[in-house]
Amino acid sequence: METSPQEWVCDETLAESRQRYASLFTYHPHAAYSLDPRGFYTDANPRALEMTGLTLDELRHAHFAQVVHPADLPLVEDGFERAMAGLPQVVEARVVRTDDTIVHFRTTMIPVVVDEVIVGVHGVAEDVTHARQVLEELEDANAAKTRFLATVSHELRTPLAALVGATELLRESDLQDDSRHYVDMLHRSGTRLAELVHDMLEFSCLEARRTTLRPRPFEVRALVDDIAEWAAPLARCRGISFTVSVDASVPRTTLGDGMRVSQVVTNLVRNAVEYTERGGISLVVSARGLGGGDAEIGSGTWAEFTVIDTGVGIGPEQQGSLFEPFAQAGPCSGGRVGAGLGLAISRDLADLMGGRLEVWSEPGTGSTFTLGVPLEVAADA
Repeated sequence: METSPQEWVCDETLAESRQRYASLFTYHPHAAYSLDPRGFYTDANPRALEMTGLTLDELRHAHFAQVVHPADLPLVEDGFERAMAGLPQVVEARVVRTDDTIVHFRTTMIPVVVDEVIVGVHGVAEDVTHARQVLEELEDANAAKTRFLATVSHELRTPLAALVGATELLRESDLQDDSRHYVDMLHRSGTRLAELVHDMLEFSCLEARRTTLRPRPFEVRALVDDIAEWAAPLARCRGISFTVSVDASVPRTTLGDGMRVSQVVTNLVRNAVEYTERGGISLVVSARGLGGGDAEIGSGTWAEFTVIDTGVGIGPEQQGSLFEPFAQAGPCSGGRVGAGLGLAISRDLADLMGGRLEVWSEPGTGSTFTLGVPLEVAADA
């Protein structure tokens, strides 16, 4: 039978399309493969053969379960089943090569549809072994850095405590004005250095996941009053106001790690004082029942400690890295320059307590920091 020009053009187009697909499949820089509905390989490109160590004939008689690491098989099986159900999948797993070496790969599996019927799965796998090795090396280096910080901080604490203690004793003795000035300067410097060492130790413990919470009953109002006791005079010295407001919705006694809550709120208030030159600072505490409605004894409540200031504010470009270690919001006017760990520690503590730390700020207007934490309503002592 003679072929019509239209059929000849169609056949030529189909042949060209197949060649294009074959070229794309063969020369793809990553491992490309095809699976039948049972999970057996039907085709693979040279990169896939290199990744598995098998020949094409060997791979065409193999099931993916024969090359995937046994520990990762459930993950790959789930991805294959979902792809066969019409849902493209991305899976990370390991291949055990014929020489027993391990290859980490990230594969994308997509359904093959013919006449609206899924007849198999196409996949492309990228070798991420080197990337995983680099990541592990970075994690090891970070762990070593954390251990170093913790060790140095521990070693510095004892002599620093002795230094600060000795200067306190000297301040109580009969000193001439010049000597007292130098002792006061030494005491301030030693105290500040001790605070920095404490922050380094705290941060290293949080990074190493060695910080534990100690929940016990505490009174929110008493916690706030303790902060106001030192914050109000400090604010007055700087010519700004400091006010406290505790909403009636806040339970009198709650169960949680009051020391950690106080630590975060104290840091927020201290920062507000340092960065505020005019106007004032407000500490507002509110709460709501986690189940909706009023909080009852034994139930959960979401408490929010909000610190509002009229300070210099923080620009959008700085807010993105504000909670990162060693980040500084900008020059403060209070003369207290830290290591930039305070907000990073506060954020990590908020996460550890199951809460969150949020910020709203506008340059020239001020900042609002809110610590939200889940607490349990406790019976009054």
